[in-house]
Amino acid sequence: MVGASTLLTLILGIAERLDPLPPGLNAEYFSNPNWTPPATASTLDDHPSTNHLNAVWRESPPESFSTTWTGSVIVLREGTYTFATVSDDGSSVFVDGRLVVDNGGHHIPHLASGTVRLAPGAHAVFVRFFQDGGGFHFDFLWARDGSRLEAVPAWALRPRKVGSLARAMPSLLLGLALAVSEWVWVAILLIASAVAIWPWLDRLRRLLEEKHAWPALRWILGGSVILNLAGIGWGLPGRWVPIELDPEYVLYGLSQHFSQGWYDWYPPLQFYVLTMAMSPLLLLQSLGRISIDSALGYTLALLVCRLASIAAGVGILIATCLCGIQAFGRRAGIFAAAIVALTTPFVYYSKTANVDVPYLFWSACSLVFYLRLLDSAGLRDYVLFAATATLAVCTKDQAYALYLLVPPVVLYHAWRVNRHAGVSQPIWRAVFDRRLAAAAVTAAVLLAVCHNFLFNFGGFLNHVRLLTGRTSLYFRVFEPTLSGRFQLLWLTIRLIEVSFGWPLFLLSVAGVLVAVMTPRLRPVTTWLLLPMLSYYFGLINVILYNYDRFVLPLCLLLALFGGLAIDVFLESSGRGRTWRTIAVTALFAYTLLYAGTVDVLMIWDSRYAVEQWMQTHIGRTDLVAITGLREYLPRVDDFDRVDIGTVAELQRERPAYVVLNADYARAVEADSPWGQLISGLQHQTLGYRLAFRFRRSSPWPWLPGAHQDLVGARDETIVFSTLRNINPTIEVFQRVAAAR
Repeated sequence: MVGASTLLTLILGIAERLDPLPPGLNAEYFSNPNWTPPATASTLDDHPSTNHLNAVWRESPPESFSTTWTGSVIVLREGTYTFATVSDDGSSVFVDGRLVVDNGGHHIPHLASGTVRLAPGAHAVFVRFFQDGGGFHFDFLWARDGSRLEAVPAWALRPRKVGSLARAMPSLLLGLALAVSEWVWVAILLIASAVAIWPWLDRLRRLLEEKHAWPALRWILGGSVILNLAGIGWGLPGRWVPIELDPEYVLYGLSQHFSQGWYDWYPPLQFYVLTMAMSPLLLLQSLGRISIDSALGYTLALLVCRLASIAAGVGILIATCLCGIQAFGRRAGIFAAAIVALTTPFVYYSKTANVDVPYLFWSACSLVFYLRLLDSAGLRDYVLFAATATLAVCTKDQAYALYLLVPPVVLYHAWRVNRHAGVSQPIWRAVFDRRLAAAAVTAAVLLAVCHNFLFNFGGFLNHVRLLTGRTSLYFRVFEPTLSGRFQLLWLTIRLIEVSFGWPLFLLSVAGVLVAVMTPRLRPVTTWLLLPMLSYYFGLINVILYNYDRFVLPLCLLLALFGGLAIDVFLESSGRGRTWRTIAVTALFAYTLLYAGTVDVLMIWDSRYAVEQWMQTHIGRTDLVAITGLREYLPRVDDFDRVDIGTVAELQRERPAYVVLNADYARAVEADSPWGQLISGLQHQTLGYRLAFRFRRSSPWPWLPGAHQDLVGARDETIVFSTLRNINPTIEVFQRVAAAR
């Protein structure tokens, strides 16, 4: 099947190359800003855009240049068509010799549009653009009958005049056949890849069946996937997720071959993983079927990146179950997986492309082998523990703190085993154990490979300098005093509590007490508590700051004890067992609503309602100002927009509307330039009035102890949870006729 699909795609591709009417427009590039001949280059551009401009100039465009695109645009249905450009500097669009878009002049990226009534057929189109100093940008867009603007597709563009729609139809059908063939070809390649990895997944399933955990665990996995898929399209196409590894960052690293001094805030492993996950889309982009820079291409690529987190989330639950079974028994492992599945930061980060769930996946896998090596002491478990722990650190650096106390634990365990076996010099035998040597070599080799020491050691050093330099002090919130560290400890406990919800938090604490008080469980309890202490004192207590995503490893470890507590609670037989089962069911029902608030408020985020209001009340030519990070604001791509941060910029630009995130505005210092702007808007002293304010209410306001960052007043000026970014309070201010 793969061979037949490949052959068909190859034949259709050759046929299109021979087509006398290929898709695209004739482009001419001039090394001056006024289209003065001779042209420096002439090409066929299927997507007139910034990327094509960069590609033609080989990523080094001159300070000033200009471009024209000539040909036909094909319309299949009669209607009123909107053509638009977003350009920096000037641009214009002519359709059938008529000026439809006038976006001329020197300016920052600016949207201009115009409408024209078109009958089915081919219409002459002429587009021009000039750049005269500074940055540059160009997009050629269209829409039919008031729909959303999008890039003019390649199939609608032809390089010369077409007499009629009938003459263009063979080329259109050939292009359609090739597009379908290429999509099917990529789909078959994906299916073949899935078939190749299926035996490994089936082997894991059989392992869980042997431990009698699969029948219950599969329901937990299915429910978790549904919970994590809900809201996966939050903010798309757009960027509402802070510090997400979106395709732009991944593709930039790929363009540098993850070498040449390339580095980022995060280690490179997840960049590699996402590159492989996006490889089908990259293949389609190389075939010209999609552009990841377009709204559709970017959305598909980011969905792939987010689906990678969902897959990692499934792996975390399986690893948690295996750890719970190894430590406390089958039922404890199953309940531990259920607890992790309903932890609110886990529900949030499992549907985003942040590195938090991927690194937690590798950490959870390492925990499985950590418990196994302390039980069976096999060479394989030593090597796999070293490998997965290194991969966790190479996904997110802070994972190192989980393993600071592991070497002493492993050495102590090996010494005890040697002593009980009557081995001479048990401590030296433990230190020079070949299993430890194999683990150390594995970790060193994987670290060098993941960080590309051979070709990018300078990038690794820059990454380390970035993490350990003065920039790291920017995040410090608490003072390095006894009082500051006590406040940090209290914040950490509070973050764990709101991550679980108070019932599961209390159960997890009770599970720790039960484990400590049970003699046979004390050794494994010690092994599990040491990574928690190591993580807290090796990371949190060092950076003097905490965040809900930082406590995810602590929540996973505590969930094992929560599973133990539920298991012990359900052990008793008789009439009381029924009531205990009902109590546990009610506990998880409450927690499902508690964590499910994340999904409901993502799906019905306040910004969707604000965007709908803006589409109804704001014209496309009205200048809309946004203030603050775009991740925290509604999407304004359909409007002429500008970023402002001071009163002077507001007075200079005089936008018709200003959009503000009122929740984050509370954290801005009142005497700062931005704070003065916010204060002037909210007190209506700058000539603007509040036109619209919205935040969606809680889906179940009767739920006691609901997550405060989701449904609370959000009065705190220091933010410790990304969940506050969900469903923010948005204010839209409108300029009035006369300013006070």
